[in-house]
Amino acid sequence: MDNWIQRIFLGSALLGLPLTVCAQEEETHSGSSIDIEREVFELGAFVGIINIGDFSSELAYGITGEFQASEDFFLQYNFLQTDVDLSSFELSQTPYFTGDDRTYRHYDLLVGYKVFHGEMYPSKGKANLSSLYIVGGVGDTQFGDEERFTYTLGVGYQIALSRNYKFRADYRHYFYDSSIIQTEEKTRQSGFFSVGLNYLF
Repeated sequence: MDNWIQRIFLGSALLGLPLTVCAQEEETHSGSSIDIEREVFELGAFVGIINIGDFSSELAYGITGEFQASEDFFLQYNFLQTDVDLSSFELSQTPYFTGDDRTYRHYDLLVGYKVFHGEMYPSKGKANLSSLYIVGGVGDTQFGDEERFTYTLGVGYQIALSRNYKFRADYRHYFYDSSIIQTEEKTRQSGFFSVGLNYLF
């Protein structure tokens, strides 16, 4: 009986040893890196260039909000807008529309997945967490007196600058039907590249 009890305690001690080592290694590792996984909410602003199909490329700006559902999955809300100049065709003809109708507005709700986690080393002994992610979802585009249901696909890359701030670079592609130029509806596409700064809390 005594040998049986001793074996139980010995096995528990041996099993506990690697767990203690792992915990120490994890604590040491997290102490030398900037962690962006502990906060679940974030707000941010971004600016970029949007290319609107059949029109021009414009400087656009917007805001974003994000909820970290898990280590890899997140929900993201985006809103952007810009004023669109006359296209080359409109410069020689009558403009398709004027006034507030030339303001391009878009918002969407996206589901994101982090496909790759990594670290960047800006200086010796310091690691900044980073990740590459993909997003997809639906939203709404308002332009030229139209309001259209929109599909969104995109990819992005983020880097932790500090415990509460991270830098993002994103590309989004929007698909929506429009009859602005032709009487029959046609699928239009807009591409948007942006950079932004998010605050985590």
